[in-house]
Amino acid sequence: MEKNKGRDHVLGRQITRRDFVGGTLIGAGVALLHAPSPARAEALGAAWTGYGGVGDYRFSNGNTAAVVESAHRIRDHAYDGEIPNVIDTGESYDVVIVGGGFAGLAAMHEFKKRRPSGKCLLLDNHPIFGGFAKSNEFDVDGYRVVSPQASVDIVLPGPKSSGIDDDYWRELGLPDQVQFAKLEDGNSAIKFPKSTVAAMFWAEQLASIGYFFQDSLTPGRGVWANNIWEDDLKRAPWPEPFKQALLTFRDSKKQYKNDKDEPAWLDSMSYADFVTQVMGLGSEVMSYITPITDVIGSPQVSAYAARGVLLPGVSRYPGRSPFAEIADRYMSFPGGNATLLRHFVKAVIPAAIQGPKTFEAIANNSVDFSALDVPGSTCRMRLSATAVRVAHEGDPKSADHVALVYEKGGRVYRVRAKGAALCIGSFVAKHIVMNPPSDVRAAFDQFFYGPTLIVNVALRNWRFLDRLGIASARWFDGFGFYSTIRQPMVIGSRPTPFHPDKPIVMLFYVPLQRPDLPLPAQGVAARARLYGTPYAAYEQQIVAQMQRMFSSGGFDARRDIAGIVLNRWGHARMSPAPGFYFGKADMPSPLKVLRQPFGRIAFGNSELSGHQSWTGAATEGTRAITQILETL
Repeated sequence: MEKNKGRDHVLGRQITRRDFVGGTLIGAGVALLHAPSPARAEALGAAWTGYGGVGDYRFSNGNTAAVVESAHRIRDHAYDGEIPNVIDTGESYDVVIVGGGFAGLAAMHEFKKRRPSGKCLLLDNHPIFGGFAKSNEFDVDGYRVVSPQASVDIVLPGPKSSGIDDDYWRELGLPDQVQFAKLEDGNSAIKFPKSTVAAMFWAEQLASIGYFFQDSLTPGRGVWANNIWEDDLKRAPWPEPFKQALLTFRDSKKQYKNDKDEPAWLDSMSYADFVTQVMGLGSEVMSYITPITDVIGSPQVSAYAARGVLLPGVSRYPGRSPFAEIADRYMSFPGGNATLLRHFVKAVIPAAIQGPKTFEAIANNSVDFSALDVPGSTCRMRLSATAVRVAHEGDPKSADHVALVYEKGGRVYRVRAKGAALCIGSFVAKHIVMNPPSDVRAAFDQFFYGPTLIVNVALRNWRFLDRLGIASARWFDGFGFYSTIRQPMVIGSRPTPFHPDKPIVMLFYVPLQRPDLPLPAQGVAARARLYGTPYAAYEQQIVAQMQRMFSSGGFDARRDIAGIVLNRWGHARMSPAPGFYFGKADMPSPLKVLRQPFGRIAFGNSELSGHQSWTGAATEGTRAITQILETL
């Protein structure tokens, strides 16, 4: 995390790929605990990507080297002009969908329902479908333990709930109830979250949270204070004025502009300006909340975007946690929303996931990659296929086909379709759509993105957390800012340990924000850091941070860590600038522009719902395919 000089005085007061065989750590990387960080970026490759775990997702942990290099060829205009040696596959489809996340899979699902005998091809640039909805899996001491890569939490439908998420839930056959493992031989006073992100806020109703404060008198050590919000920060080692400001921030229910114009008013300013100028709170308060704003990329985004993710001040949620009211239904599948997305895949291509159409089989069984792209099938999915150009064959106003060019395995191919649904981020679409009108190009240019790094650490045991009395942690200095384990969900007969002396995965969020820069420059600078740091250097930092924080609970990195997987996401968070939602005097909202098709090309991704979520992605993907179907 970038150092923020204004926060330190208040807030803070190489192992390479590893498996465990017979309890022994393979590799000599422990020496990296004391090795210097590299001064420059190394060339991308397997060593840069690092260990990917086991199972279906082992070759697709975030943006791997292959994915990054393929995308950067697009960014660097390698496919501008005439592309030589294009192989025409001779294939023609009703629709080609670009993107295999929730938007793309929802679009394909809708296409199959409405055109069961139609022909559809989905192209995705990763080795496996999922977009952000993928998992990391580890085999540790005879157990398979799993954690999400990015798309993490769901709300289990209630008996009277309704909405697109509930509709999909029931249509795809997901369960109404789930089971969680019972704690064995552990500290029964600890509250374990069932979700991944709830404890980022002040959610002591949902989780036992430890706050780690650096001890300035004994450098290299620190002190823990647990559940500091339960007694209104009385035990927090912060100055009283700062604590009072934080309490005001948390508890504020004031309506600053209670009229129909409030959304547009919020969209006229950044969230940082709202907190400091409208609420009148100091910059130290923003220092506390800035890492949490990673969910929307930056504190400089539109205050209306902050409302969409329930940040304090701009949202009016009940209680002291935005998740308290739905605590019994807010949760994560073992691998996050990968389980949910696999249900879309099973519905569209039943043979893609081995076994029957049951929740257990879809969640736990392996993908049959040979079933995804079968000649003659109505719906096909082509992986590790990066779309590099989408163009109408003739005038967009009268063309009856589009041509799509994609790169796969170092070769370039062409397919034709009557329409294309681009269910990918605007940071890619802007480069591959040929000759868009000026308003579409201007809309693309209003999308900014911030990166994030999500680290999953497989542990042989978590007895150190049990001794500390916590399930989640928050800290204010060093690498990252938040980590958590979760009460494991039980799916089928797979052994699911929940014992302090047995394996579990601890997830770490590592924001890479640069709020000191103008918003358009923030993501560029942060991505340079993300991509300029190799696996070994990141691994060194996470191990050192864990050793520093958790050694007082008996943690020993050499003994307790079974594996580390990095999930680098270069464009993880859309960062909407003020004016993004309701437009500015000189231009309309880009959402309004891009929700309309350009000839036979439609755009559909979660960003176009205003914020990123699986429901928003499914909604926009469905809208995009509907627009294309209306042209056929």
